[in-house]
Amino acid sequence: MNGIRCPKCDLVNLLTASSCHRCGNSLANLPSSAAVSVPAEQLYHAQAFSSAVSNDIPHDNELGRKTHFWYRVYCGLLAGIYLLLMGIGLVLAIMQPESGNSSPQENVIVGIVYAILGAVFALIFLVALFLPRKPYNWIVGIVMIAIGMTSCCFLPATIPLLIYWLKPETKAHFGRY
Repeated sequence: MNGIRCPKCDLVNLLTASSCHRCGNSLANLPSSAAVSVPAEQLYHAQAFSSAVSNDIPHDNELGRKTHFWYRVYCGLLAGIYLLLMGIGLVLAIMQPESGNSSPQENVIVGIVYAILGAVFALIFLVALFLPRKPYNWIVGIVMIAIGMTSCCFLPATIPLLIYWLKPETKAHFGRY
């Protein structure tokens, strides 16, 4: 038995339903014959819990604001680190410092790779830093946090940020329900 059939309109509701979703008829004092087994796709499912909860949360809530603030700090920090990587790459490519293990040509190639990767990732994090608070930017935030999670050094910052980023209050702050 996985559902209760409404005697008034024949809609199969979840066993936990207290009233029929279609007609509002009370399902509390029905005989045991009202309980039926049907395939799961024929059951009426109410809205998902998370969307029902976040409809009650205001857009401008404190937890969402604080999480967004720390996300912006995180993006600024990573943009700075990637700008530093770009600078190191330019120094390697231009100055070609001598080292015992690599030739000057290898230093130029490594320097160019560092400079390009540093510039690309710095640009990505700088753009993410200044994006407006829109529903689609919540997804951008997940991607930026995931990029930071590729380094073990950032795990102490990215794991709590990700936990707070997934909370309904943060979703509501970005307008996602």
